[in-house]
Amino acid sequence: MLTQQTSNPDLWNQVWNQSSQETSEYWEWVERESNGVRGTKIQDYIRTHLGDISQLKTIEVGSGLGIYSFILASLGAEVTLLDYSEQALSLAEECFQKHGLKAKFILQDALAIENDLHGKYDIAMSFGTVEHFRYPQRLQMIETHLNCVRNGGAIVISAPNKAFLPHEILKAYLQRKNKWELGYEGAFSRKEFSKLTRQLQLSNSKVIGSAFLSDFHRYIQIYRSTNIFQKIFGSNGSNSANSQIKDKSSWLDDYFGADLVLLGIKNCIVNNTL
Repeated sequence: MLTQQTSNPDLWNQVWNQSSQETSEYWEWVERESNGVRGTKIQDYIRTHLGDISQLKTIEVGSGLGIYSFILASLGAEVTLLDYSEQALSLAEECFQKHGLKAKFILQDALAIENDLHGKYDIAMSFGTVEHFRYPQRLQMIETHLNCVRNGGAIVISAPNKAFLPHEILKAYLQRKNKWELGYEGAFSRKEFSKLTRQLQLSNSKVIGSAFLSDFHRYIQIYRSTNIFQKIFGSNGSNSANSQIKDKSSWLDDYFGADLVLLGIKNCIVNNTL
């Protein structure tokens, strides 16, 4: 049973191996995140606090396919993808090569990064990574981001929002049916991110959210594609989960969006506290 399995390379090699034939979805994610609510907020924050993206060095921790590394590389950034899944990095490298984008790929455990990566980057980021760890490893994963960036550099950590109930309900249902394949996943709350902001002594910090209305619509489509929905209501819309949904911003995003993102700047004093 994978429901409570601790995150490890074997689990994620298995997950990414199953995704190897679905790389067409990669381009849909790139397009959506490039111009979507979450992506726009992140890019605006980076430009406000660090300047021209084309002058920056970034590392994506637990990168998977490296969607955001791809986006930033297309904007001229020097990007590095770090993951302990060889399969994930192989798929990511294939996607980068198809579009002629350069990147460095590092096969390494983010909980035991080598010292030569410390303080090397302007941005350390992750998307859908830290929620797969329990404390104390959960905090260690977040500290890895801070260790990788220079003083004055930024961290960007995106994770599922505990307040976005459609995902939490779907996850609980799949776990109950023993069909959840992503191991342990503990969603974050704004309160937890706010506590981490103080603990890590970040400056210019903020917690933003993805587009709630669009996220909700997307999950309605996912629900409609499930067997139980089709048994009750018929098979109409069984393929609707694959249709594109444009992001729409609202005041609900930062509180109830499917994903929360912690943004913050590393202070010089933090270097002596980790």
